Amino acid sequence: MFLRSVRILFFPLLYLLSFLYRILFLYDKARKTPKKLPDAFVISVGNFSVGGTGKTPFTLHLAELLHGKFPKIPIVILSRGYGGSLPEGTARVRIDSPAREVGDEPLLLKKNLPFAEVYVGRDRYESYSGFRRDSQIPETQIVFAILDDGFQHHFVSRNLEIVLLDCTRIGKDRFQIPAGRLREPYTSVNRADFLIASKYEDRFKNELEKWKKRFRPKTILEFRFVPTNIYPIGARQEPVGIPIKALNGKKILAFSGIGNPEPFYLSIKETGAQCTFLRFPDHHSYTRSDLQELTQAAEGKEYLVCTEKDWVKLAPLLEGSADPRWAYLEIKTSLQNESVLLDRIDEFIKHNIP
Repeated sequence: MFLRSVRILFFPLLYLLSFLYRILFLYDKARKTPKKLPDAFVISVGNFSVGGTGKTPFTLHLAELLHGKFPKIPIVILSRGYGGSLPEGTARVRIDSPAREVGDEPLLLKKNLPFAEVYVGRDRYESYSGFRRDSQIPETQIVFAILDDGFQHHFVSRNLEIVLLDCTRIGKDRFQIPAGRLREPYTSVNRADFLIASKYEDRFKNELEKWKKRFRPKTILEFRFVPTNIYPIGARQEPVGIPIKALNGKKILAFSGIGNPEPFYLSIKETGAQCTFLRFPDHHSYTRSDLQELTQAAEGKEYLVCTEKDWVKLAPLLEGSADPRWAYLEIKTSLQNESVLLDRIDEFIKHNIP
């Protein structure tokens, strides 16, 4: 309540600063000439707002679609590596890479996409060059290069621009940083080939229709999240999923360190569980002190449940844990009319690969 009061008091100043932010953004865009990644079909996946739009689940879904449709074409995901401590340069993400170094999202991508490579670094052109060099890919071989969080990245040109809209915040995100959470105004959707209505549910239909009429995206696809199971963290044996409906009536401590945790909390609450919620900052790096705090907060609880993004950071700390209550929530995703997206990519492939 105190922070909200302070924000309201200083809102006029924050609103003026948002104009300065926009000017600097446009200046940065104007002074950079995008570089073309050689022999690549570049797909940018980004968002309008800061944190929690579902960008990582969509990138996972997209990579799996590409691999299923074009299994012979290599895939590399180029990430900035937010939340990591990687020094200057670029690095290849491996399944056992420390999340503290490479970032939680790149590590989650690699753990779920064994057929793809993930590279982190400030200079994505350099990361791409390192990928081709490390993988010994012939010069003429076309690859899929996915720019993770690429909508505001002006240094690399792209063949396909995808931007995500968080349906849970359609009526809430109205102002740009620092007055609000938007990196760009919604009018910038005209740059995108596809708008992904992320976390879509039928209850958002009317609001989304109003948004579409106002901002007129070229093509819009609905992206749904479906919670399925919880999986134990730190289990000595192969983890076995527990159907989420089994949480009904259970006492749960749900915690997360993601940008927009409300949909996650709602998924747990809708099971009929007796929930207590605890929130950490986005990209939070968990420590043993955090584990002690969570264990104390979970006294009398039957499960401590987090997101899959939190899991990749907690797993090393909980390896071999004797406490079976720690678990993460698995989310399945579905993309409406995904064939429209694949057909667009297929057209390029047919005309550019012998």
